Amino acid sequence: MRYVSIIVFVLSFSAQASALTGIPLNSEHAALRAECDRIEESYPDFACLRFELYQSSSENLVRDLKELKELNDWRLQQASWALLIETLMSSMNHQIHRYEDPADRMMMEKTKAKNHWQLLQLKQGLEHFWVDPNTYWFPSVNAISFVAVNITQSQILVISHGERN
Repeated sequence: MRYVSIIVFVLSFSAQASALTGIPLNSEHAALRAECDRIEESYPDFACLRFELYQSSSENLVRDLKELKELNDWRLQQASWALLIETLMSSMNHQIHRYEDPADRMMMEKTKAKNHWQLLQLKQGLEHFWVDPNTYWFPSVNAISFVAVNITQSQILVISHGERN
């Protein structure tokens, strides 16, 4: 009987757990991620954007957003699409200009353009934007994270860009 009580407790806890699930973007994004991995290995002071897409439900969207915020210790502030584009592209430009060789810069510029295109592809349906300008990854990377919500599809998109310190 004691084991039955434990199982019931675990099942009731699981039922209350978040329905938030990470979903893969598209094959174009997977190809971009592979290219970014190669470029980032060749140019350690350059970083691509990181895209994470989460599926929620209309009933749980607010709760799931709050859970992501707490899990990542974000201090979110209101933002806009224009701020997102300006900040992320400027950050990537800053990293590109650390390199002197025009061929190196051209390689990174092409990758930056593909990251920009991916942002434009994901923009459709996004309605609310927030930013945490001081996201911290691992012991050696400071990042900026933008969070956007597509209310009609109950999706949360996280876009981050890191800077090694």
